[in-house]
Amino acid sequence: METEQRRGPRTAFDGWVELRVNGGRRLASARDLARGGIGIEVQGDALALRDAVICEFALPGISLPLELEGAVAWATDGRAGVRFEAVDPGLAELLENHVAGRF
Repeated sequence: METEQRRGPRTAFDGWVELRVNGGRRLASARDLARGGIGIEVQGDALALRDAVICEFALPGISLPLELEGAVAWATDGRAGVRFEAVDPGLAELLENHVAGRF
């Protein structure tokens, strides 16, 4: 297990996240969200550190799901954190606004 290193503000986030990892699809439940990543709960086999992941989820009030690439930053006991990578500036602003409660 790696120590979690949060950067920036986060907000509680309750919703489903579809993960694409290691050639398969898994469903996870979101716990919290930041501009740079998402905390999730996942059933079954644990995710491995640094696994490449594509997360697809919808923000409240936004009809189209977001699709963000990332990597597993930490994982333990059915929980994990995914750090987003190469986020489009428009999506980054949308995430930042959501976390700050501006919409």
